[in-house]
Amino acid sequence: MQHGIKRRQWTKDLLERRREEDKNKIVSYKTKVMQMFQGRNSKDYSTSAMQLTTDLLDLNPEFNTVWNYRRDVITSLEPQLGIDFWENELQFTMVQLKRFPKVYWIWNHRVWTLTHFPSQTLTIWKKEFAVVNALLELDARNFHGWHYRRMVISKIEELSHNSLNKEEFDYVTSKINKDISNYSAWHQRVQLITNMLSMDQIVDKVGFIKKEIGYITNAIFTDAEDQSVWFYIVWMVKFPTIRKLLSKQDYSVFLKDLKENALMINADEIEFSGKDNVWCLKIALEIEIVQRSIGDVSEETGFKDYLEKLINLDPSRQNRYKYLLSKLS
Repeated sequence: MQHGIKRRQWTKDLLERRREEDKNKIVSYKTKVMQMFQGRNSKDYSTSAMQLTTDLLDLNPEFNTVWNYRRDVITSLEPQLGIDFWENELQFTMVQLKRFPKVYWIWNHRVWTLTHFPSQTLTIWKKEFAVVNALLELDARNFHGWHYRRMVISKIEELSHNSLNKEEFDYVTSKINKDISNYSAWHQRVQLITNMLSMDQIVDKVGFIKKEIGYITNAIFTDAEDQSVWFYIVWMVKFPTIRKLLSKQDYSVFLKDLKENALMINADEIEFSGKDNVWCLKIALEIEIVQRSIGDVSEETGFKDYLEKLINLDPSRQNRYKYLLSKLS
C-alpha cells in the first residue's frame, strides 16, 4: 500500500499479456503509418484517409507529417465541407491540446483551421480568445499558449481596428501578481510596453516608467532568486526608449538605486547563507556597464570584484567576464 492505493500485483501471466498487448499496438501503429505514407504518396484525399490521420494523431500528435497530410486532405475536400466540419476540427485540436498542451504541431494546426474557417468574423476570433484564456488558466506559464494568445489578439485587432494593448497589460500584470516566476508573462510585458510607447498610447510616459521602476523594485525584494524578474530588469536598464524619456538625473538615480538594491539583497544573502547571489552580481555588473557607457560612475566601484566573483559563480560565461576584466587593465 502507498498513499492508500493498493499496488497491482504483476504476475508472470499478466506481464506476458501486457507485453502481447503492447506488441499488437506497435504492429497496428506501424501499419497505420505505412498506410498513411502510401496514401500521401498516391495523393489519396478521401474521407477514409482523413479518418486514418485522426487515428494516428490520437496515438501520436507529435507526428508532424500526419498533420501536413491531414491539411492536404482537408484542402482537397474543402468545397464539400460545411461549418460543422470546421467546428469539429477545432474540437479535435482542443482534445489534443488538453492531452499535449506543449506540442507545436497541434497549435499550428489550430491556427491553420481558424484561418481557413469559412466565416472569418470577429466573433470566431473572440470565441478563440476565450478559449486561450481558459487554456492559460490551466497552465499560466505555457509559452505556446502565450504565443498563440498574441496571434489571436493580433487578429482581433486587425478585424476590430482597435488596440488591446492596455487591456492586455492589465491582464499580464494580474498574471505576474499571481506568479512572479511567470517568464512568459514578463516577456509579454516587454512586448506590450514597447508597443504602447511606440504607438503613443501612454499619456504620461515618464510617470508610467517611474511606476514600472517601483513595480520591479518590489519584485526583486519579493523573490531575489527569480530569474524572470532579473531578465526583465536587464531589458529595462538597456531599453533605449527609457533612457531617452527620463531626464539624465532621473536615469542616473534609477541605475544607482537599482544597483544599490541588488547589492543590498546580495549582502542579505551572504549574511543568511554565506554565499553571493549570482543574479544580484550580474545585475550590478550590467548596470555598471551602462553607467560606464554614459560616464556616470565613480572611480571606486565594485566592478572588478563582480567580475572576479562571477568567473567562479557563472562559469558558462566566464570568458566574457575574463574579457571585461582584461579591458580594465
